[in-house]
Amino acid sequence: MSRIDLDGLTMAYELVGRGTPLVLVAGTGYPGATWHPDLLVPLQQRHQVLTFDHRGTGDTPRGSEPFSTRLFAADALALLAALDLGPAHVVGHSMGGRVAQWMALDGPTQVSSLVLAATGPGQFDQSRPVTRGVPLHTAVAMIEVGFEAYMAEHIRDTFFTPEFAVERPEVVAWLVEAFWQHRPSLEDYLRHVIARQEHQTADRLADLAVPTLVLIGDRDRHMGGTGVHWEQSEYLARHVPGARREVIPDASHGYFWQVPHVAAGIVLEWTASLEG
Repeated sequence: MSRIDLDGLTMAYELVGRGTPLVLVAGTGYPGATWHPDLLVPLQQRHQVLTFDHRGTGDTPRGSEPFSTRLFAADALALLAALDLGPAHVVGHSMGGRVAQWMALDGPTQVSSLVLAATGPGQFDQSRPVTRGVPLHTAVAMIEVGFEAYMAEHIRDTFFTPEFAVERPEVVAWLVEAFWQHRPSLEDYLRHVIARQEHQTADRLADLAVPTLVLIGDRDRHMGGTGVHWEQSEYLARHVPGARREVIPDASHGYFWQVPHVAAGIVLEWTASLEG
């Protein structure tokens, strides 16, 4: 990966392809190396695709500031500016979609469109509060089985449908290995979890002023630390001005890995519709 200094933070990134810029923003604690070639290759035919390691993951150090999705967004916007890229299409997956919301709110001239993929806005239903801090079930599971086994089980059980995990274990194993080989420290992973859990933009969605696609797998119904992504996607689609929602059939949280060509096709169709 290449590296660039962003006001004292050395961020690791990769920029490949040709065309208008497109940024892939990864989820909780996920380094840039976890984006699969089967997704990247088709995107690179029409876009300069930027991937990067969030602070505290891969080859990007932690830095000294408390983690938050807004800080991660500031990092990504600074990277775009330093590379003289933009405005860019921003595709954010899971926590990355929360980061992407802040990118559009804090840097609207640097963002030409959003794909909010399998993500949410924080708490939007007072009767179902979002846990702030590390969710209890996460802490218990990690203590019982350890960091590595927890991540392997979490990826298998939430990113993929059970049938796919049985039929294509090599795909599951690829993502588990890509994460583990470039993993954050346990402390930094938990810092990412806390940043995700503390994210809150539900009251700011009306201020999102860029074209937005809300993308969700029809089987992304797992009750996680922030709730259910299916319900969160419905809320985003209703409250982001002009947002369009698209459902990927027979896919769970990790459709970028389970059906990468389908997901890439949707993203490319979206960007083409905006670029004419």
